[in-house]
Amino acid sequence: MSRLNLLLLLMLAGLLIFAQSDSAMEGNSINPSPTPITTATPTVTPTPTPTIPQPRDFNIPKINVSAPIIPVGVDENGRMQLPENIDEVGWYSPGSKPGEEGNAVIAGHLDSTTGEGAIFYHLNELEPGDNLYVTDELGNEYTFVVTAKKIYEYDKVPIEEVFGESSKKRLNLITCTGQWIADQRNYSHRMVIYSELQSISRFQLSPTM
Repeated sequence: MSRLNLLLLLMLAGLLIFAQSDSAMEGNSINPSPTPITTATPTVTPTPTPTIPQPRDFNIPKINVSAPIIPVGVDENGRMQLPENIDEVGWYSPGSKPGEEGNAVIAGHLDSTTGEGAIFYHLNELEPGDNLYVTDELGNEYTFVVTAKKIYEYDKVPIEEVFGESSKKRLNLITCTGQWIADQRNYSHRMVIYSELQSISRFQLSPTM
């Protein structure tokens, strides 16, 4: 994750405040800084660094989660976007991809406006040692192992710890939990599942006969 993206995250002090029925994450809006004027100078072309393909599908066999991954960002009001479909998960695309160094983040709905359980309704059942699986657009499968489960008050989630830079290859899951506060239309707490990359299974085409 670039320093610019990290600065953006730190400025979004309220990023993890989900809106109505956890359908979005509220935060403070940001006005972009003017683009600085630079003078072009000759540089040596660096050797391209291999990049990880876009994530496509997400699975947690223990709790029967199987969902497409939707890239999301931050809307004009400074809220982290989430898929409208409660059976999809949102990957914070300005940050790290699952499998890269850093903290990749996937968020999902706990429930719907009618109270129906959503994709992360059973996320609280996960424990350290459980496996999570991400498949990228080329068919490679990334296996992550849960290392911790933590619950924070909705406005006290450690933004840098969840979204910031790291020398490890992490995947963090976020959803709502706690009590529903009717007058605020918000849940009282957030659950974060921390995990680290264990292995990658590369997709290989079978030889044709």
